[in-house]
Order: sequence, then structure tokens, then C-alpha cells
Amino acid sequence: MDVSIIYVNYKTAQLILDSIQSVKEKTDGITYEIIVVDNNSGDESLAKITAVYPEVIPVQSEENVGFGRANNLGIQIAKGHCFFFLNPDTLLINNAIKILYDFLNGSEHVGACGGNLYSIDNKPAISFSALFPSFLQEVLSIFYLPVTFFSKSKSEQFNYTGSPLDVASISGADLLLKREVLEKTGGFDPAFFMNYEETELCYRIKKQGYRIVSVPDAQIIHLEGKSDYASISRLTFYYQGQYIYFNKLYGKSGSNLIYAITQLKNRLRVLQFSILGDAKRKTYWQTKKETNSEVFRSFRKRNIQQ
Repeated sequence: MDVSIIYVNYKTAQLILDSIQSVKEKTDGITYEIIVVDNNSGDESLAKITAVYPEVIPVQSEENVGFGRANNLGIQIAKGHCFFFLNPDTLLINNAIKILYDFLNGSEHVGACGGNLYSIDNKPAISFSALFPSFLQEVLSIFYLPVTFFSKSKSEQFNYTGSPLDVASISGADLLLKREVLEKTGGFDPAFFMNYEETELCYRIKKQGYRIVSVPDAQIIHLEGKSDYASISRLTFYYQGQYIYFNKLYGKSGSNLIYAITQLKNRLRVLQFSILGDAKRKTYWQTKKETNSEVFRSFRKRNIQQ
């Protein structure tokens, strides 16, 4: 088996059905299996999926364990030489899995790769991060400056070069890994529920001396979920991941510093849009400020108790 394609489902059965259809239509020249891990959706998702595609391997989690831990459940039964973590809201444009598989196995020094992601209207979407999250990156964002401000590269989150590009981390929407690499680094850190888990995994892969590469020839549509302008649950997961990541890499002082920088940015944005009279954006940043504060208090309390 060349590739084990792993989906994590939470009430996204129809999206997965559409994604699997694109996999079957576009994928050629490799052997693969499809594993769907259901995060206790409670809506018969697995039954709906296997009714259409009985060859799909279903895995039922007894609770919603988040993105990384659910992928770990899929890894446990996967038989492939490589693991392809594919989001439910993705549609293959071309033979992307074969392109990525050939590239990944073309060099022993490449540990992971991913393709270029596009929106439904064919516009570039976030496909990778050129650099790992840092305090400088957060400071620059206060002044609306990109992480690539000090470089000439245009490719911050999407590969405009037309050639393979070494990056820091690949989006978890289409991340391909070698089995041997995952055996060395371990799977997704279960401390993360959602957000930053693929970044932290890529960080460990890099620490092992492997390259992580964006392969623009592989093209995939990413139908990123639509939500309210400010979704408290999404913000909560984002900030939780951020503090776990910075605490793991830099300790307590690191999580304290990133909180201070993030909250400064939130406060300045509230002030900015108050002056500009933009009530919608002011409310958005006020929500971010309040959510950030609550998440950090809970994070700090948990760490003290541990």
C-alpha cells in the first residue's frame, strides 16, 4: 500500500463523500486506502459514507478528541508507506496525491510535503507557513507587516515560484508524511485539540533533520469552513493551540510573552476601529480580546494545577 488517506470527520459526511469522489476521479498510478475517523458526530456519518464507499475503513471515536488525536487513531490502523492527512473540505484538482507521493519518495531528506491550495473560485489559499510562529511575527502583524517583510520572497503562505519550495510547515489540510518519519518523531501531540498541531509536528520533523517542501504541481481546492465574522469557539481553539505551542517551545515565559503581544494587538485594534467608527470590526477585535483573556487564564490555571 502506497498511501493511507486519513480523514477526520465531525458532522461533515457530505463533504467527505465529495472529497472521496474527487480522490477516485483524479488519483492514478498509486495504491491507496481511505480511513475515516469519526469524532463522535452522533449523526451516523460513518454509515452514510460506507453506504456509498464500502471500501472505506471506518474508525469510531467514543468522544470528540480533536484533529490531531483523531488522526493518531487513523495512524494506528493505517497500512500505507505514507500517510496523507486530508481535510474533509478538500477537492483534488489533479493527480495531486501521486505528484506528492513521487516527490516525497524521490529524496530521503524530504520528510513531509503538501501542495498548493485554492479557494472554490480558484484563488490562492493558505497552503503552508514560510516560517514557524514567532514573537517577531506577532509584533510585525501589529503593524500589518507580513512575516516575509525582511525578504524578497512573495511566497509566505502560497507557492508562487512554480517550483518545489522549502517551508517551515504544511497546512494540515493536505499533509503527506513518510511512515518512517512519523515513527521517529511520533504522531500528533495529543495536548492540542485543534490549531497548531500540524505546525508543532512539522517542527519536530525539522528537528530530526528532514526537509518540508511545498510542491505547487499538486493542486487541491480547500473549501474552508464559512462561519460568523467572529466565532468564539474557533478563537478559543486557536488561542489554546497558540499557548500550548509557545509554552512547549519556550516555557512559561514564552506563553506569557506571546499573550502580552497578542493582547496588545487586540487592544490597539479595538482602539483603531473605535476611532474609525467601524462598529463591526471593533466588535470583532473586542471579542478576540475577551476570548484571548479567558483562554489564557484557563491555560495558566491548568498549568499551575499540573
